[in-house]
Amino acid sequence: MQRVRLAWFALAFAVACGMMQLIPAFQSPDEIVHLLRADMVAHGQPLLQGEEPGARSRTGGWVDTHFFVFSQWMQKIVGPHRDRSLSPAWLMDQATRYDWQDGEIFVNASATGYYAPFIYLPHALGLKLSREFDLSLGHSYQFTRMLVTLLVFGLVFWAWQIARPALLVQALVLMPMALFQIISPTIDGLCFALALLVLSLFLLQWHEGKATRWQSFAFYFSIFLLVTSRTNLLPMVLLPLVLLLRHGSWQRLAASATLLVASAGWTLYGLLHTQDHRVVRAHSTGQIISAYLRDPLEFLHLVGRTIADPFQGQLIASSVVGNLGWADAPIPDFALAAIGGGLLLAALLTVAGTRYERADLGIRATLLVAALGSALLAFFALAVTWNDYPARVVQGLQGRYFIIPAMLLAAALGPVRPRGAPAQSATAQRLFILLYAAFCLGVLATTLHGRYGMGAAVFDF
Repeated sequence: MQRVRLAWFALAFAVACGMMQLIPAFQSPDEIVHLLRADMVAHGQPLLQGEEPGARSRTGGWVDTHFFVFSQWMQKIVGPHRDRSLSPAWLMDQATRYDWQDGEIFVNASATGYYAPFIYLPHALGLKLSREFDLSLGHSYQFTRMLVTLLVFGLVFWAWQIARPALLVQALVLMPMALFQIISPTIDGLCFALALLVLSLFLLQWHEGKATRWQSFAFYFSIFLLVTSRTNLLPMVLLPLVLLLRHGSWQRLAASATLLVASAGWTLYGLLHTQDHRVVRAHSTGQIISAYLRDPLEFLHLVGRTIADPFQGQLIASSVVGNLGWADAPIPDFALAAIGGGLLLAALLTVAGTRYERADLGIRATLLVAALGSALLAFFALAVTWNDYPARVVQGLQGRYFIIPAMLLAAALGPVRPRGAPAQSATAQRLFILLYAAFCLGVLATTLHGRYGMGAAVFDF
């Protein structure tokens, strides 16, 4: 059985490496600023700083000059106003002809100021090793992308060993948008994998009341990484708290207290020290937070208006599933509808294959509260940092922010015992997920080929 799982792992990683060749560098949303932040960490700059020594404003850091220029090349082919005379394949080929300069330039990275530097360590390691191996810029990017993706697959494999995810959770991770982010060197793929690991370890500890030392460390540290790199996931700290109530011990109390203090401390630090001047507003972040806390109904109305808005609501829904690239490579409408239908079928199969018992009410309620809280906080985080007050709708929301909350909700609907689904439903679920995965991979490959022209299409829409 272990050999079979390893074979599936190797096959999945090989397919991922093949898919990577269809995507030029820096084509995932915010990927440029994430990799530049990782290069800052690789340079020994874990926190943002000012351009001048002793400057009070912490807005960026120093990165390799050639690496920054490389990112600007690739930015010319993103978005609706891209330079269509430039070939993505040609740009990537040129990148293999340039080396690291080791000269430095100050770059504004205030958009990443809310994120703790630990989530960037895998990316920083890839960039650091690339310098040591004297790789070109293009090869350094490919090496870093493969290294981060390998770590993502390793975390998913570990989570799967502990507890098989519910069918609907698997279907969410296989959506074209999720797959695109997993094989892109941003922090999203790592966050998806960490969320799967947290869910598996939560199920294990809920029922068995214990975990190995490494499992316990991974559980608490993964939650810390999630809540300090995706602020809307703060409700996930509820998971260790309910474990403390169910299986109380001094060790759990100390670990939970450390997690809460560290998470709250970093969140407060990020709010106080991040100065993002990309949006000019009449109110500060603190003022907007206070306004919504004084009138929470106004915030709920804002959420409702955003969801009901024909443009924003449709943008969020479509980008959850597959508006790839910098929201400039949407999957075809029929594929969007088919995957939506597949998710509905996965939900039905999940419910049909789950044995619901009164004893599991507590764990399901915990996951449900964490899911809804994380979804609402996604609206809140953008409302107070990217929008002014008052706002008609929340601008800047992307569907990928809701993938992990959807995973939490799916876990609440599915089997919550590590043994997984009943045997009688396993065959139907395996058949469905194989067909669904094949379709999603085909859609992903064809959409990427049509957008960037860097590989052979699987089939033509």
